[in-house]
Amino acid sequence: MTDERLTRTLEEAGADGLISADPGIVRMLTGHFYDIETGPSVFAIPAIAVAVSGAEPMLVCSADEAEASDTAITYEGFTIARIDRVAGARQALASALERTAGAQARWLIDAASLPVGALPELPHARLADGELAGLTAIKTPSEIALIEAAIAVADAGQAAARETALEGATELELWERVREAMEARAGGRIPILADFVAGPRTAQVGGPPSTATIAPGDLLLVDLVPRVAGLWGDSCATFLDADPTEEQRRLHRAACAALELGIGMLRPGTTAGQIDAAVREALAAEGWEYPHHTGHGVGFAWHEEPRIVPGNDVPLAEGMVVALEPGAYASDWGLRVEQVAVVTDGAPRVLSGHDLSLARAG
Repeated sequence: MTDERLTRTLEEAGADGLISADPGIVRMLTGHFYDIETGPSVFAIPAIAVAVSGAEPMLVCSADEAEASDTAITYEGFTIARIDRVAGARQALASALERTAGAQARWLIDAASLPVGALPELPHARLADGELAGLTAIKTPSEIALIEAAIAVADAGQAAARETALEGATELELWERVREAMEARAGGRIPILADFVAGPRTAQVGGPPSTATIAPGDLLLVDLVPRVAGLWGDSCATFLDADPTEEQRRLHRAACAALELGIGMLRPGTTAGQIDAAVREALAAEGWEYPHHTGHGVGFAWHEEPRIVPGNDVPLAEGMVVALEPGAYASDWGLRVEQVAVVTDGAPRVLSGHDLSLARAG
């Protein structure tokens, strides 16, 4: 059955079919996902989805990733012979096109993701120019369940970060425990993006864990973004192991209140820009501001539409999954809180279950 989201996108773009190597779009259309933690493969190009209305999408990938079938065309990947991954992918892609709408169709090319060398001659193709931004924004119930599972993995990491006293540990030492907890919950190795910074490094908004030692009274900012079964989760909390300053308490209260306000606005018809403005104004009323987005969609990518940024007139719709993350950053410390919620036909449903308390332990 053709995905209604694809049909709508093709109709709006005036195209017959889509060719994309975006990992999220490939996952959405074909169900296929692959290891991204090792970076680009030396044996293959990224997997490609070839999709038209009225037919099952075709997957083009190396034989290391999938078996050939009626909906998957593969080419040689890992081999002891000469490797020619572009030529193999080009031939496989040409076969997929012939099985669908043919080379003469009006193909929409995802230029941001597709290696140009894989494309055969397509006289009526054109490059996508923003038409794909909203393709993955609305999720099905089964996709939301998978995102919720990824968020539960993030929750496990947040809990692990709070289980050990901070003072004297390095960021990397704590990170090892957090990653172990997340992969134990996921049941295997997973890709994880993370901001994991302490003390003065929190003023820099984020960054990977380092060998920096956490000093007495240092805040720890933990933003965890795991990918599980090809879908992404997200979370953020900031806490410390000492009595916070009054300024830190005041900012934490303001950030949590702004987050609650934004979550309450996640309803169909509200625009992303309206939410951004309301959350920023709530913090500004308390004397704070932040230099980044207020939030973003999450699921097939770790940052997608709806982008909760100034002036974005994209209206929210039922099935969108949105992460909101207000905070603020002083000269030598910073603080951010984040939750993820689903837009429903009524009140939003919060998927996040991690602790947002300013104190590490209760």
